[in-house]
Amino acid sequence: MNSYSPGPPISPESQPPRPPIDSGKVWHRRTALLSICLVTEINILVLTNFRLPFIEPALGFWFLILQPAYLLYRSALWPASSLGERLGYSLTAVLLLLMVGGLAANTLLPLLGVPRPLAPLPVLVLGDLLTVAAYLLRRRFPPAPSQRTAAHALQPAEGRLLFGSALCVVLAVLGANRLNNGAGDQISVAALGVSVVTLSLLLRWQQKVREGLTGITIYLVSLGLLLMTSLRGWYVTGHDIQREFLVFQFTAAHGHWNPAYHDAYNACLSLTILPTELAQVIHVDNPYIYKVFFQLIFAVCPVLVYTIARRYWSGPIAIIAAIYFISFPTFFNDMPFLNRQEIAFLFVCVAVLLLTNTALRLRQRQVAFLVACLGVELSHYASMYLLIGTLLAAWAIHQVVKLRDRHRPQARAGHSNVAPWAATMQTISVAPLLCAIAIIFTWGFLATHTAGKVLTDVESALSGVFGNSTGARSNDVGYSLLFWRTPTPQQLLNDYSHVALKTRAAAPTIYLPSPVVANYPVHAVKTPQLPLTTAGRLLTKIGLPVTAVNSIVRLAAAEGEQIFAGLGLLAVLLIPRLRQQISREYFCLCAGSIATLVAVTLLPGLSVDYGVLRVFQGALIFIAPVLVTGSIVAFQRLGMTWATRIAITICIGIFISTTGLLPQALGGYPAQLSLNNSGQYYNIYYKHPQEVAASAWLEKQQNAITASTQASFAATRFLFSDPAYVAERQFIGDAFPLLIRQEAYVIISYSVIHTGLAVAPYSGTLITYKYPLQFLWANKNLLYNNGGAEIYK
Repeated sequence: MNSYSPGPPISPESQPPRPPIDSGKVWHRRTALLSICLVTEINILVLTNFRLPFIEPALGFWFLILQPAYLLYRSALWPASSLGERLGYSLTAVLLLLMVGGLAANTLLPLLGVPRPLAPLPVLVLGDLLTVAAYLLRRRFPPAPSQRTAAHALQPAEGRLLFGSALCVVLAVLGANRLNNGAGDQISVAALGVSVVTLSLLLRWQQKVREGLTGITIYLVSLGLLLMTSLRGWYVTGHDIQREFLVFQFTAAHGHWNPAYHDAYNACLSLTILPTELAQVIHVDNPYIYKVFFQLIFAVCPVLVYTIARRYWSGPIAIIAAIYFISFPTFFNDMPFLNRQEIAFLFVCVAVLLLTNTALRLRQRQVAFLVACLGVELSHYASMYLLIGTLLAAWAIHQVVKLRDRHRPQARAGHSNVAPWAATMQTISVAPLLCAIAIIFTWGFLATHTAGKVLTDVESALSGVFGNSTGARSNDVGYSLLFWRTPTPQQLLNDYSHVALKTRAAAPTIYLPSPVVANYPVHAVKTPQLPLTTAGRLLTKIGLPVTAVNSIVRLAAAEGEQIFAGLGLLAVLLIPRLRQQISREYFCLCAGSIATLVAVTLLPGLSVDYGVLRVFQGALIFIAPVLVTGSIVAFQRLGMTWATRIAITICIGIFISTTGLLPQALGGYPAQLSLNNSGQYYNIYYKHPQEVAASAWLEKQQNAITASTQASFAATRFLFSDPAYVAERQFIGDAFPLLIRQEAYVIISYSVIHTGLAVAPYSGTLITYKYPLQFLWANKNLLYNNGGAEIYK
């Protein structure tokens, strides 16, 4: 008989309590396991060379950029830093580690018998090491409590903003592809319209939206604007990006960065090592490394501009500052073609955040700032020169301001209201400046030999100032308040002709005879404009000339921003409430950036070599919130509420005009590449299949490398990109009639054939003129013609 009896049941109250389940640990274990699986998968895909369209590129970008940046972002490495700061620090840390790690592999592995140190396997190992290091750092500096439930707490306003900003990206991609297929601009215009509505609602609902969601909204709208331009064309489209792509192709094809390749762009690791590493694991057509993935990275920059402004200003002012940054035409018209400067701007933003981060001790701030300077130098040496100019000017201004404060009565009396103004002006001192200059000397003079150009530029500028030479100035200075008149296109074309005649005089026998060329004079023409729309014709009928309205609005926007920036700087200096709101260090940085901009504008030659508009875009990193402050102060007599409303209206109005939404709705203004299959940028930078075929045909000719090649402006898009044909001795020049060589190949592009218009570059200005095709028919032999490109010899 079984003596066992069940006994009385146990009540729930008498059961021993179970230990609570740590949901955070379970979540981290699950995500860690998923990460290990994904890392393993991308390693297998790359090593086996197996292609998974869309999935593999997404995994590769996550593996090299997103995952390590996220691990650093979620660590406690960045004490007392906002979400935007942590994002900036983490992303740029990963970018710098990839560039420096790739440089170390490129230097050391060949010594160990590895001839291709940037091949897929070494890059995979580097990515794995970066992931492990980031994970260990996160373990060493545990993150804050998990916020994975935040997505379930979205407010209705936040959800609408996320939907609107994501829709901007989708419409931008679809619109660019629609234009590439020869269709209309409707979807791209819709993308801009949704952007305007989304940004307006962001300003209206700002108090209801958390900081993180504000940053995501700014990021997605910015990304949409960038993709509208970068995705134009199925090939490499743009100006500087042609040479950027060439040095990238050269590095990727050889699996090795060769510092001896004498192209200044080759000195930028953001164009050589970084995209090569991405290409080895992402596995897309190489143009899309720049066209898509670099834009995914650079779209963080406006978020960092917002974060910089948020350090000292309220949310609405910081949002308006970010809108001013992305509404400046250089941001969406040119930055997608300046990939080296995109990466450099991220490091500049982080440098500003570090300089003004009082949560860090002085020594930590200075060391971290120098690391950011290293990132700027490795990415784009010219941006480093401008940053050093800003820092030197800021240091000099600081000495003046400090001397002024020392002699103020309240300073001598020890009044407490002076302390916040002077509290953080410690980072920019002689020692960090000398270290930053040493970075330039080491990389620019010793490693890559590119820094000599800056000495030539300074010498040329000083010669112009002291009257030894006139110096060239870009026509972009015409938007500056410092210049009221610029030469006409015909005057510039005449000057370019005189320069061409001097060039011919040095070796007259290699060019076509002067009497022959004289029979085909060239004349400048106005840049073609969009035809008036129905709305434009209606406005014209009631007495509002649309062409004049568009030009006035653009000029008013350019000059207004300069006035607001100057007024804002004066307001911060003179109004005690504003002066105590920010640190003296930040004020000096803003003033230094304006001083650098003025120097580039005024000194001969600098506006051509560095670009006034690009310098202003960089200056907005510092002065955007000061500009917004100036726009509010200008109308403060109406009361702060109305002054703020007017400032918001002006900012949104500028965005509508500069992005092309207003000209597209009315016509009567030059067409923008992001919205049209016409216009100056489309004609000279958009690469057509016929031009690609012509370049491929020319590459295979026996003497193509040694013989000179000439093409209408943006000739760099016809440079040989096949590694078998790339050579430093390849010469390609402008096909301006006065410069046509007797034995040179001459390529006539798609736009010249179909519009009869060409562009000549002079003093940083693009001059449109009527190209005399009869000149080539009479004096050269037609070797190749596919209906969209012609080659003569």
